[in-house]
Amino acid sequence: MKDPVQPKHPSVERIHRLHSYCARFPSVIAEAAIDEYTRVGDSVYDPFCGSGTTLVAGLARRRRVVGSDIDILAGMLSEIKCSPLSSGNYTSWRRRFGLSLSELFREIRTNWPPERSPRPGQLLHVGTLSLQIPQLSQLNYWFPPQLIAYLAVISQAAHRCRSPHYEQVALVSLSAAIIAKWPKSLSYAMDIDHTRPHRRIQRFSGKRILAEYLERLDRTIASLGELHLIYSQAGILPGLPSAARVVCPHDARTPLPGICRDSQALVVTSPPYFSAVDYPRAHRLSVCWMNGHEPSDLASRRQYIGLRHPGAFEPSEWLADRKPIRRLIPIGLEDRRRSKLVTFFADLDVVLKETWQVLRPGGRAVFVIGDNTVAGHRIKSHEVLAHLALAQGFEEIHRRPRVIARVRRRFPVGKFGFDGPMTNEHVLVFRKMLSGAGAR
Repeated sequence: MKDPVQPKHPSVERIHRLHSYCARFPSVIAEAAIDEYTRVGDSVYDPFCGSGTTLVAGLARRRRVVGSDIDILAGMLSEIKCSPLSSGNYTSWRRRFGLSLSELFREIRTNWPPERSPRPGQLLHVGTLSLQIPQLSQLNYWFPPQLIAYLAVISQAAHRCRSPHYEQVALVSLSAAIIAKWPKSLSYAMDIDHTRPHRRIQRFSGKRILAEYLERLDRTIASLGELHLIYSQAGILPGLPSAARVVCPHDARTPLPGICRDSQALVVTSPPYFSAVDYPRAHRLSVCWMNGHEPSDLASRRQYIGLRHPGAFEPSEWLADRKPIRRLIPIGLEDRRRSKLVTFFADLDVVLKETWQVLRPGGRAVFVIGDNTVAGHRIKSHEVLAHLALAQGFEEIHRRPRVIARVRRRFPVGKFGFDGPMTNEHVLVFRKMLSGAGAR
């Protein structure tokens, strides 16, 4: 069997530069798996689609794709990458949108300061403008007053776009500008995608804010225009609306509406790692500008695999008949962390069951997962995943460790991320048995 690491066609990795996304796995993995295990017209599913790595790779190779994610920012990123327009379409809209923003910024600059400072959830009046301020409790800690007004007017202008696609493009670009690396970030936060950023004061002017945002907007539409060309060259544009489907928010532990049993040729995904990336926290400073809601209203940690606590789930009962899994859980792990870790493995078990259900007989499932250290104990998540897959009726056909290049894939480390830096991960390939064993 060929090693599913090197793709047959040029990579589309560069497309994803339009917006950083913490722990996004490299395109080369999805591309190689699609080349190896599918044919043109086959359907590929990613239940943790994130920013759309698998979906873009599949469409560029003339496959049908389905993606789902519980994170609203992930859904928006995947959606625009599955429905890009031509560069010409973006050019005329960008000119109009940029001029509109210039006028709105002038209105704020001329009438600043308002009678009262911006407060979370309030309607801020600046001149003739009425700006809805997000419901973010720490708003004034991370954003100075005038920056709040400018970001609110960008958000408002985006929501007034007649086209839902242009609205999403404008909002995604706003998110990209807010979580950009210091000192380009339009906030006081440093390294937002590390979930617990430091705060560092910097000065903002209307001129700088507009320039930073428009630079991000130009990067977004340049990437999407290039992606449109890639899809055109692949001959998939005429059928693109029916070739790609993104469902968000969706919990990967539950059946995906509209996806039939035994329908997918391949599942390629990188599930959340245990206590690794706190996406609700990482995305809160940008998501709040997209919808006007407190981020916790949209993405509760109670739902996130790898972050959530057991709740009513009984870890000891789940472990009772899973002796191979018990052996892989460090004995010295304190009860609280042990319970949370077992909950994570139980969630992966349910995801594997759903994966088995949607895969056609003989179909492959490619999982990318890393091991990390918790309280000084090495957690071999990839070994647990392999045992769980076998119990669900899969056959393991390939396993490969890979070193995480720090400049390529961004993971939070140390006390501001999870407990122990991650430097290696594993690519595991499973096959759904043609007959015999089935999902429990």
